[in-house]
Amino acid sequence: MKIYRDSDGNKVVEVNDLSFLSDRDHPYNWFQRHFHHFALKVALIWADKVVASDRTVASDLVRYYFVPKESIVLKDS
Repeated sequence: MKIYRDSDGNKVVEVNDLSFLSDRDHPYNWFQRHFHHFALKVALIWADKVVASDRTVASDLVRYYFVPKESIVLKDS
């Protein structure tokens, strides 16, 4: 996760990976998993625009964090 402001002054959150949510063999322990989930949730509430690395991450953002599809931009676009 990367948080920054773009040239227009919009608050942007860039999300590259959400594997910690569904992968049981992920190296995070339970505390790290919950901490990253909470930090991402707060950042997404704060954001004006969300940049997803691919379509899978974009669909997971909608599914797990209820981010509106209109505010998600793919990194390749």
